[in-house]
Amino acid sequence: MGKTNNLLLLALGIGLAFHGSAIFFTLEDTYDALVHLFFADHYLQHWFEAWEPRWYTGFTVQGYPPLVHQAMAFFAMAGGLKFGLYLMALLAVVLFITGMYRFSLMLTGNPRIAGTAALLATCCSALVETLHLFGQLPSLVGLSLLLHALPEIYSWVRYGNRRYLFRALALIGATVCSHHVTPIFGMVFFIFPTLGMAVMDLAALERGGVRQVNLLAFWRVLRRSLGRLMAFGLPTLVLIVVLILPYWLNSKANPITQVPIPHGSRDNYLEVFSSGLVFFLIPWGALLLFLPYIFYRYFSKRYLFYGLSLALLTLLGTGGTTPLPRMLLGENAFNILTLDRFTLWASMMSLPMLAELVYRYLAGDLREIWLSRYGSNYHRLVGGGFFGAYLFMAVFTMSLGYFRPSQPERINMLPIVNFLNQDMHDHWRYLTLGFGDQMAWLSAQTNALSVDGNYHSARRLPELTSRAVERLENSKYRGLEGLGSLQQFLTVPEKYHLKFIFSNDKFYDPLLYFSGWRRLQLLENGIMVWERAGVAPLPNLLPRPEPSRLLNLWWGVVPPLSALVAYLVCIQWGLTATWLSRRVPSTHPGYSAWSYSGMRRPMLLLSQAWGWVVFAALLLLALMLYRNSLLQASPEKAVQAYYDAVDFKEFEQAHAYLDPEAGLSLDQYLLELSVGDGLLSSYAKLESVRPRVEGRKGNQARVRAQVRYVTPLRVVEQERVHDLVERGGRWYLLPEPRDPDLPPQQWVEQREVSYFNHGRRRVTTQQTHHEDVLRRPRTEVYQTRVLEADSTYSVVGWVQNIDAYPADVTLTGRLLGADGTELARYNAGQVLKHQLLPGEGSPFRVRFQDIAWRVATASKPLTYNPDQFQPLDLAEMPGAFEVLSEGNQATQDLYHHLALEVDTLTPQTLSGTVHNLGIQEATIVQLLISYYDAQGQPLWVDSQYLEASVRVQRRQPFRLELPDLTHLQAWPPDQGNLTPPPRFPEALQAPELLPVPGRGFSYIHVKVNAYVGVPR
Repeated sequence: MGKTNNLLLLALGIGLAFHGSAIFFTLEDTYDALVHLFFADHYLQHWFEAWEPRWYTGFTVQGYPPLVHQAMAFFAMAGGLKFGLYLMALLAVVLFITGMYRFSLMLTGNPRIAGTAALLATCCSALVETLHLFGQLPSLVGLSLLLHALPEIYSWVRYGNRRYLFRALALIGATVCSHHVTPIFGMVFFIFPTLGMAVMDLAALERGGVRQVNLLAFWRVLRRSLGRLMAFGLPTLVLIVVLILPYWLNSKANPITQVPIPHGSRDNYLEVFSSGLVFFLIPWGALLLFLPYIFYRYFSKRYLFYGLSLALLTLLGTGGTTPLPRMLLGENAFNILTLDRFTLWASMMSLPMLAELVYRYLAGDLREIWLSRYGSNYHRLVGGGFFGAYLFMAVFTMSLGYFRPSQPERINMLPIVNFLNQDMHDHWRYLTLGFGDQMAWLSAQTNALSVDGNYHSARRLPELTSRAVERLENSKYRGLEGLGSLQQFLTVPEKYHLKFIFSNDKFYDPLLYFSGWRRLQLLENGIMVWERAGVAPLPNLLPRPEPSRLLNLWWGVVPPLSALVAYLVCIQWGLTATWLSRRVPSTHPGYSAWSYSGMRRPMLLLSQAWGWVVFAALLLLALMLYRNSLLQASPEKAVQAYYDAVDFKEFEQAHAYLDPEAGLSLDQYLLELSVGDGLLSSYAKLESVRPRVEGRKGNQARVRAQVRYVTPLRVVEQERVHDLVERGGRWYLLPEPRDPDLPPQQWVEQREVSYFNHGRRRVTTQQTHHEDVLRRPRTEVYQTRVLEADSTYSVVGWVQNIDAYPADVTLTGRLLGADGTELARYNAGQVLKHQLLPGEGSPFRVRFQDIAWRVATASKPLTYNPDQFQPLDLAEMPGAFEVLSEGNQATQDLYHHLALEVDTLTPQTLSGTVHNLGIQEATIVQLLISYYDAQGQPLWVDSQYLEASVRVQRRQPFRLELPDLTHLQAWPPDQGNLTPPPRFPEALQAPELLPVPGRGFSYIHVKVNAYVGVPR
């Protein structure tokens, strides 16, 4: 008898050792752990303050139950935030193992089986995934407390002792304050089946056994038990409402307006294997081998209500594989909920029956049956195979984050924190790019404000709520919606007081540069700081809702008090002593033990057959994966594999797909790649490759591939032709010919003027002295006019730096109504050269746009298009406009040693060559093409980017398609302009116009702009 609770103690020891040694390597790399750490930091600083200003434009933490976060903050008082995080994780493991023990004891009435369930729970793949991949501590704690509450609920209904009711309500209260979704859905999937089983046991006691219970007998007992059911149900509903009352009030006052964000648990698992693996196969794990037995036991009469619950959970956990979950939940709930929670609950519900089967197989009736029929060798083989598969799933799940990282490498936040704390940098908002969930850890270490965040239910800005994007920092993974949302923040940062961007992903660098941002400095942790000049600091008083002292006090006192009450109530009646006592009877006095007398032969055969079917399915899946891994079995697969390897920067693997007899060594291949740069080489993400065999003769083939790349600036579509050769059953690509272009000179010398701004010359924390404040460079705007096409308004013109200092230019256009009220305001984004030398000018275009997809019925393109925008829905026709030009001192990114040579100019096309005459590589070259009418007035300004870089003393050809502008309706020059621009003075040279009889235009002008990725 003593061995049973020894099993629980052993399970606790194994669980603490296994998970305790692993969380230091996994927990900080999970999806949600650092987000919960951020919430804990809030309570650590302001326990009785609900408003959190550091994310978005501020939000209230009363939108998420606080108990777990408050517990972490309490622990953090002793050892810091990460100490609180790790201690909370270990506490969750202890609660889960002991909760599974008590839940299994309630179901089976056998302490040995319950101890076996506790042991299985330590390495359950669902637990490992929830803790070590997802970091969902509130969900895990809420589920664990619910498992503790179920036996008390059962005992109250069956025996009527009030101490069970008090324990149940105390534990339910702590569950509610930990995670609100768990008790709400737990009512349906756990509590109702428990109540039904308790009534069933009462009926069985009256009738002399479960088999003698019929519907009428069950109904009679149910009617007599209604008092106990109501005595538990009504207070439970009161607890759910009252304990987190501020949450419900906040949900009513600030309903969630966020559009549904795609989640892998809603995918079709047959089509998206990765989602099926993470959200279905891993949570079920080795349990899949024994589903027939689990359903067989749960659909017995005593467990019938649990059987129905398990079937519904299993069905909902299939996500979008079938239409049934969408039909059952409804469209709205299906798109909001993450359906992996149902698979987690189903696997937790199945563990007691798996433990029962394991116990029976190792030391019960099935052992004797198995040994007599199949012998000891087969018995050991099956048992060893099960435990091997069970442990393999646990280890595989825990190591999945290592082989397929979901987060970037860990970032040293100290340099960023120091930067924000110095020189009043925290007086502006900041944004992180490429940080993953580590952005929450940065926020927890500083009081500076960010426009981004990682709790999308708290968003209120329509620029964010109208997009299915989790965070701006990983916007590149969401294509149109992600980069489209980010572009609006980059183009008009003054709207959000956004001044600093910390970039950990160079993918965003071109978008930042051509949107008017400039590199400030490279921190010692490798993070590049970008700055936008001319952004006003945050006001001293930020808007926030009027705080309710009563609700803040309630939020800070009631949830911790609920945990304290649950702890004291359980200790008061000796619950802990029951868990850890060494003397436990073979059957718990509160539950009905099940007598095991063999298994029916059909069920035994079905279980074996199912196990072999699952095993065969896994072998078939492995075979399919192996066949797909034969990447050179056909010309199409070889081409696809080559592009994938290059896209993931696996250059050694990419070289292995090239013909080994072509004479291109790995060193030469890597050298040729290293000297190539540009939009495609360094800033593109492969979206699709569609190879098609054009011809095949013997061991040779020609493949034409349609390749599509997504870059931060444009979508690049190419058609590439590759010749392949077959050698030894494998197909290899023939290397493409090398670029023969060579610079004319070996040694190049260049002299130029450089600029430097000291900033503050005095080392002081006081405000800048007036003698250290440089005046803004003077800029003038010329030839402005408004254009309208399809109810879309734009302002085009020319801006000139007329000062002796280089200027960082920001241009703002305003559309005004007849009475002078502002109808629209927007900045010139990428269609402007922002860094202008003294006397230099640039064309510009301000395209007024609204927040995309603010209306739910608006259609969204299926693919990413950087030029996509949302037209303004103006309340009235604009009657006037204004262009505001602002210049700030610029000291870098002033590279101007590019020359343009036009080769061919027709009404449809423009082709030429860009020459790099300087000593810096022009990583990305931008061509600003201005179109003019016959009177020399601007009609349109467009922007194009070259795909490849222009190396030092080399050239790069280009070919552009010229647009049809006949649909444009232009206001007469200067009409409606509140500040009519002056004509070009004689001292300044007007832009050189190239005549061309185009479609709707008569002249063009081409301006060259360059981004230098690695300046020297």
